[in-house]
Amino acid sequence: MMFYAKTWQSILIITGMAVSASFIYTCKAQAQSKIEPGNILITQNLGGIVRKITLEEVAPPAMSSAKTVTNAQFNQARIELKSDGSLMYILRGKNQQGFEVEVQVTPNGTVLQVDEQIDPSGVPEIATKAFKRWAPNDQLISIWRSTRLGELYYQFVLQDFWLEIAPDGSKVIINRKKVQI
Repeated sequence: MMFYAKTWQSILIITGMAVSASFIYTCKAQAQSKIEPGNILITQNLGGIVRKITLEEVAPPAMSSAKTVTNAQFNQARIELKSDGSLMYILRGKNQQGFEVEVQVTPNGTVLQVDEQIDPSGVPEIATKAFKRWAPNDQLISIWRSTRLGELYYQFVLQDFWLEIAPDGSKVIINRKKVQI
């Protein structure tokens, strides 16, 4: 009986330590599964800690690169401490056509990702079909074209999540929107 009580106490202590540590440390989890037929890859990611900042707080090289790449007028900024300890700025604004633009850029000015809101007519038919297959009854909020270091995706934004779909429909990434506390 004594062994059982000590084991039970140890389990409770370890569980308590893990739960309390989860409030302090961020983690990056990624789940993937390959779905047949069609060899479609589905993934889900959890990110780091994000907070709003003023545009003046953005490092000048980051702001300069973001403006050069998009020619957008930015009105919002956030900074993210990623799970690997690196920093990234997320800048949002409008391009010259009046569409929303979001840029992810490092403090030294390396552009990681550019997301541009687009009209549904700008999405390849095969990507639209993939979206309708995975979210046939969901209300579409907006569509974005996402370019990141040589990769292109179309993002279909829904109420609680968004789907990122490769132009040829071969890859689908499901992202859950972050919960606001």
